[in-house]
Amino acid sequence: MRITHLLIIAILLFGLTGCDLFSTRDPESPVSGRNTWETPRIPMDVLDNMRAALIERDAVNYLRSFSSTLFHFEADAVALSRDPALAGWDYADESQHINRLFSEGTLSSDSMLSVIFTTPEVTMIGDSAQIHSLYELAAGVALSGVPHRFAGTADFTLRVGGDGYWQIERWRDTRTEDEATWSDFKSLVR
Repeated sequence: MRITHLLIIAILLFGLTGCDLFSTRDPESPVSGRNTWETPRIPMDVLDNMRAALIERDAVNYLRSFSSTLFHFEADAVALSRDPALAGWDYADESQHINRLFSEGTLSSDSMLSVIFTTPEVTMIGDSAQIHSLYELAAGVALSGVPHRFAGTADFTLRVGGDGYWQIERWRDTRTEDEATWSDFKSLVR
């Protein structure tokens, strides 16, 4: 009986030392995101994907939220009066903005970047949807003169794209407080 116990213990010890159960693994790079992407089967999935892409600093996933051929951004009137270049903002401008934002020197690796959409109201109209939502954008951008908090109202028009998934075609930004808006952010970081 004693030999049986010793034999079982020896087999267990041999098994544990023969595998990597207790060995450490190489750490993941802190700058690599989780690459979260949910197939946008409902309109709110698009905003969830935008939020995740900003946190993860994933320009590809961020841009997947927008129609590459039809997207148009309507800047807040105050921001537009300060920067007329915001007029006619399209997918190419959005791409340039997000790539600049995620580039080295604009956003340090330890700074925060997040957006919260609150009290979203979704209205479905056939193959399109309207989302009206308040937002708060926090961005620890390392450029002089850029505030770290932006707030306002976002009105999105979404449609089902050719692949059968929701995308943003139009985004209207409106100032709701006496704070900088997402339009101001786009103007400062491009």
